Amino acid sequence: MQGLFVIERSATLSHLVVRTLAAANTQPERVIASFSEAELLLDQLLESSKPPKLIILGAPQRSGPEFQGMLDYFLSGRGANLPVALMAHERTAQINIWLEARRHSVLVLWTNFARLPVALQQLKPESEPGRILAQLVRSGPLRVLFVDDSQSVRFAYKQLLSDQGFDVETASTLTEGHARALSGGFDLIIVDYYLPDGNGDELIAKLKVHPLTSQIPIAVITGTYKDQIIKKCLDAGAVECMFKNEVLELSMARIRALARSVENQKSIDAERQRLGGILESVGDGVYGVDDNGSITVLNPAAIQLLGYLAADELLGRKAHATFHFADESGEPQQEAQSEIAKSYAGGQPLRGFETVFWCKNGNALPVECSVVPLAINGRRQGSVVVFRDISERKSADRLRWELNHDALTGVSNRRHFMQGLLAEIERRRAQGGYAAMLYLDVDRYGLIEEQLGDAHAQRVLTELSQRFAKRLRENDVLARLEEDHFALALSGVQLENLFTIADGFRELAHEIEVEINQRKQRVALSVGVAVISKDTPSAEYVIEHARLAAQQAKRRGGDQTQIYVSELDGRVARELDAGWMSRLKDALEENRFMLLAQPVVALAGIPNEHALHSIQGWRLNHVRPQHIFEITSRLVNRDGQWVMPKVFVPLAERVGLMPRIDLWIIDCALQMLAKAPRESTVFSINLSNLTLQDPESMQAITDTIQRHGVDGAQIIFEVTETHEMGSLHSARKFIQGLRKLGCRFALDDFGTGFSSISHLKHLPVDMVKIEGSFVSELAENEVDQTMVMSITQMAHAMNLKVIAEQVDSDRAFAWLKECGVDFLQGHYFGEPRRLNEIDFTLLTSALAAAA
Repeated sequence: MQGLFVIERSATLSHLVVRTLAAANTQPERVIASFSEAELLLDQLLESSKPPKLIILGAPQRSGPEFQGMLDYFLSGRGANLPVALMAHERTAQINIWLEARRHSVLVLWTNFARLPVALQQLKPESEPGRILAQLVRSGPLRVLFVDDSQSVRFAYKQLLSDQGFDVETASTLTEGHARALSGGFDLIIVDYYLPDGNGDELIAKLKVHPLTSQIPIAVITGTYKDQIIKKCLDAGAVECMFKNEVLELSMARIRALARSVENQKSIDAERQRLGGILESVGDGVYGVDDNGSITVLNPAAIQLLGYLAADELLGRKAHATFHFADESGEPQQEAQSEIAKSYAGGQPLRGFETVFWCKNGNALPVECSVVPLAINGRRQGSVVVFRDISERKSADRLRWELNHDALTGVSNRRHFMQGLLAEIERRRAQGGYAAMLYLDVDRYGLIEEQLGDAHAQRVLTELSQRFAKRLRENDVLARLEEDHFALALSGVQLENLFTIADGFRELAHEIEVEINQRKQRVALSVGVAVISKDTPSAEYVIEHARLAAQQAKRRGGDQTQIYVSELDGRVARELDAGWMSRLKDALEENRFMLLAQPVVALAGIPNEHALHSIQGWRLNHVRPQHIFEITSRLVNRDGQWVMPKVFVPLAERVGLMPRIDLWIIDCALQMLAKAPRESTVFSINLSNLTLQDPESMQAITDTIQRHGVDGAQIIFEVTETHEMGSLHSARKFIQGLRKLGCRFALDDFGTGFSSISHLKHLPVDMVKIEGSFVSELAENEVDQTMVMSITQMAHAMNLKVIAEQVDSDRAFAWLKECGVDFLQGHYFGEPRRLNEIDFTLLTSALAAAA
């Protein structure tokens, strides 16, 4: 139709509008998919000799500035006087205000899209669309058959009914009336009761059983008022009874009432035919379900898309059980899990939902569907579903996805990561500030593959990627580079938070456990970090430095985080140092270091693991009169997050604050030790190498011990090395000074590159603590067994006690006891607990009672 324009951005919805109009024998002059294009075109047409006459405007689901501009155009712009039918998903406050502010407008909800032709008729009934659509409702005057044996009565009623706009034919006998009724498409039949060849109820009965006339309303007219006659006619199928001797106007009122019911029924039939035509012609699949999800209607497109031949194969069946019973992978899905089935049951709309429908031949059909609840007279009567095949789009999307993603884990591949990393480098050059790249290398991945197989090892990688992905922010990029190596580009980071953020990803890996040789172990990562600044030269430079940092963390024993700062990045190093110095000083001033205690269990007097005594969540040696507890620390951020020593100790050493932190820890620990039983309680406290080199720290520790009145024999200091010892002479002097007070010393991490035979030769220590990585796998690893055995024998030859840490199984306990190790520590004996929550007096009493 010339002058009718459709403005709708959605191709699916504009297609639906065009099909709906086509069923009403009209079509728009043009369909416009852009609001800005629509304004320009309408402006041109309004200045021409062929201005637009009628507009159908589609409102988007989410209103934006472009749509608001379109509304303003029809409200106060040049299009203010154009008739507009607004198609919307829901009636909003914005739409209500607009409708109240302008004339010549009507709202049609998409849930009632079939009412669009009637709405156009109401909007502009004198227009060409109005005339065409009016013909759908009524194609001509109602046809009436009047049967009566009196010629004068026939003439009078024909004249009266013709004057009222009816098309009237007459008959004088039952036989003639029956023949005429069967020959002509009448809308209403009026029958006299007394006819020459029978009675009116006989004619009514004949017409009601014939398929051509069974649906035509029939009224009886008689000159005699008898209950028996009225009853016989009504029983035969009459819908009204009139009398010749009543006021003529009353009879005409009855006939007009019958005519209105006929008109209404014709309108309903026309609407049904039109809707049927729309459903038949729509290219998208359409089906309806009742409140139980059973299929009530389908259009041909739905039947064809689902691979069936006829509607009878689907009608009455549950839609969920028939074609959306499983997800894209074929995994069965319960109705309670299906978003579509939940929409049926709850009466909630569902729009633009992508899923798969399973065709008759078992193939999956990718679809985009919308579920619209159907309400009739205010009562919910099931739902209508519109769906379309998106196979081509999905295929293109899949190809693009595969080009940029790792097939195993679903995260980005190296190619896509390089693009994201280059984009981040450009952002830093334009905006300044810092970003970072994390290189995440799974520790002992080869062992996982060897012990569990490729499939299980790959599941570990998939689970790691899923956990990492949950922490990503906007512009962050996660990728699998190769095998067990992941890369993560973090956009816009504060240097002072970088170590904590990076270490948080390492801690995520600990949430995953694998079972190797019937023993559960946590997955661990070595994390390397490279800083990205405006001076970063290339993506390759960043990746290589992050990889080198990860290698360094792995050489230090793994399960650690290392930040790479080159000699050329002096500014970055200074900012890192300044940020952490301020943060650590604040933590000291605010007492935000927390102390934990974990038992170090002596094996003397314990025949086997069953002889251990359980108390307060720990398994302890109740035979031994003296009990050792290692004191460890955590830095507590202001948000309550704990920072592990592996994170803050290297940074505190870097900025020279570790001696102050050690002194704070010693002071707090000795306050608690002074309250514990002197004869039975020993604390093992870590000292950093920087503290060991500082004479002032030695004097401060001496003063602290004396101030708290603690016996030096109650203290073991663990020499915790984070790099090569600067001066063995200074360390030896420090140790000898505190040994005069009775303090003992243990050399921690023995067996790694930091501890060597020369340290045992030159440092007057009392114990060695075997590095935990040797212990964690020694039950199955012959090399580790040999190493632990050799260390134990050598230490005993030098009159040193041996402590093995990271003991977490019965087998490890039994093997280490047989090996001759003196003390054991690990989760097998209990988790670390807050020091200030432990009552050592009560604990000692309980152990004494058990002995």
